[in-house]
Amino acid sequence: MEDLKLTEEEIRDGAPFAALSYVFFMWILTFIWKKDNRFAHFHARQGIALFIGELGIGIFALIPFVGIFFYTIGLIIFLFLSLYGIYYSLTGRAKRIPFISNISDKFIV
Repeated sequence: MEDLKLTEEEIRDGAPFAALSYVFFMWILTFIWKKDNRFAHFHARQGIALFIGELGIGIFALIPFVGIFFYTIGLIIFLFLSLYGIYYSLTGRAKRIPFISNISDKFIV
């Protein structure tokens, strides 16, 4: 996916929405307003995968005592990955997030 042939205009136009895609469920705005922007869609797919992961770690919070610890560690990891994605989207790069991009490549959106 890193071999996307993107124009400067496409990157510049999609960067704000690409960055927004990593904040909770805001990736849906990218699919509504930037339907034809491949740069924004690349980041939005990764944002979906992160969002699903964040929902998934919520299950750990239900486990007494130890669950809260794993849930907190998971949230910190997903926060770091989201900041990683935001940084690369705002710098105009379609950088794959380790592990997350393998999941997001399977999404057909």
